[in-house]
Amino acid sequence: MMTRLQVLELDRSAPRTDVTLRSGPNWTAVLFFAALGMLHLYMATSAFVHHRWEGFMSLVLGVSFCAISLICQLIHTEITVLTSQRRLRHRVGTRLLARERSIAFSQVRSIRLTLLHPRDPLGARIEMVCDREVIECPPTTVPREEALCLAVTMGVRLIKVYGDDFGPVSDRLDRLPSK
Repeated sequence: MMTRLQVLELDRSAPRTDVTLRSGPNWTAVLFFAALGMLHLYMATSAFVHHRWEGFMSLVLGVSFCAISLICQLIHTEITVLTSQRRLRHRVGTRLLARERSIAFSQVRSIRLTLLHPRDPLGARIEMVCDREVIECPPTTVPREEALCLAVTMGVRLIKVYGDDFGPVSDRLDRLPSK
């Protein structure tokens, strides 16, 4: 008879699947720089209509901020769990131009799951706590399952942090089935 927390030994000859977690663009930065660029382009147009030469500075700033907005839209984060090599590949950038790093599973100390509200899974944060840094995973609709999968795959602890909306710890522990 298997208990609730017993882990089965996996067949080591079975093929392993690499998992890739991708984030979308940072829409806050994209919209901020686009709005700033449009504001400067509006000011440049207004200055040119009134025959003022200061419009050139606003034109340069407006085009620059719009270009930065487009660049921010192309940048994304990608974390690939390479189980066969026992390492993580962390990429930040676009398809052609990206910064890529490799982190061994031995450098990952734990997986930290922060749950703020029980009915808002996109508000949760999953972080990989490494030796000298903390790497945040992209948002997910199934944070508990993803954090547990990462922790089991890497063989590290899973640390759960609950927000105030979950109630006191004693209430959560009372709901666990007794032996």
